[in-house]
Amino acid sequence: MILELLEWCITPASLRARTTGLLAGQIAIRHRSLRCRREWQPHLECCKNFLRRNLVPGKHVAVLGSGHLRDIDLRHLKKHFARITLVDVVHPLEVRLLAMFSRGRVRLLSGDLSGALHLKRPASAISLEKNLCSSLEEADTLVSACLLSQLALPFTQRWSERFSGQEISQTSRLIGQMHLNLLKNAKQNLLLTDSAQRYGHDDWIPLLPCLDLPPAHEKWIWDIAPAGEHGLKGLGDEQRLVEASLFQFPAPAKNHENLCPFESKQ
Repeated sequence: MILELLEWCITPASLRARTTGLLAGQIAIRHRSLRCRREWQPHLECCKNFLRRNLVPGKHVAVLGSGHLRDIDLRHLKKHFARITLVDVVHPLEVRLLAMFSRGRVRLLSGDLSGALHLKRPASAISLEKNLCSSLEEADTLVSACLLSQLALPFTQRWSERFSGQEISQTSRLIGQMHLNLLKNAKQNLLLTDSAQRYGHDDWIPLLPCLDLPPAHEKWIWDIAPAGEHGLKGLGDEQRLVEASLFQFPAPAKNHENLCPFESKQ
């Protein structure tokens, strides 16, 4: 706990990331991954191997939800891309050091990929920040790294007691759909996401029931939290079903409206 508090104090992050719990969550993920390194290792290797097999070399790749890069083979990206942009709302200290000594090849971009942290009520106006749009439009390849199911969580946790379940569900769907639309604006994109959850041998519960996900090229099970780690008494080990998808499109027209195509105003 002391180490996590120290990390929270010294990690560069925006006030919004600190007050919404995103910084704390980023730190908690790293410490859980260390505690559960044996359980997580097969999942992390599956992520890396899928990217190694399917990424077509290019000029510029952007990793959305780069986090601690545990599921990304940065060495492989450096070998096949001239420029690498890592995008997340918070960049951990170790990733900042990697970028600092990359001779300019690795760039860090901080921003809210959900488009929801600025919302004052559900579905009021969901769109990406202009600096994210202008930067990501330059990438010919986008990788969404186990991010999609997490995008709406800060919003739902913040507003769950103030608005109806229908409004929360609708906004969560809009957030997810905007992310999928964002991916479609790259010539090549790879989507890695956990799509269902279960405890022990219970039935799978969909995590993205309202989204039309692309067909999965590969699937595997991620042992995300052994019993006792997730803090829910009476439940078994927590598992996630992970789907990995690759889809390519003709090079799109480069403009902000095309890159940020999903905006809802009510």
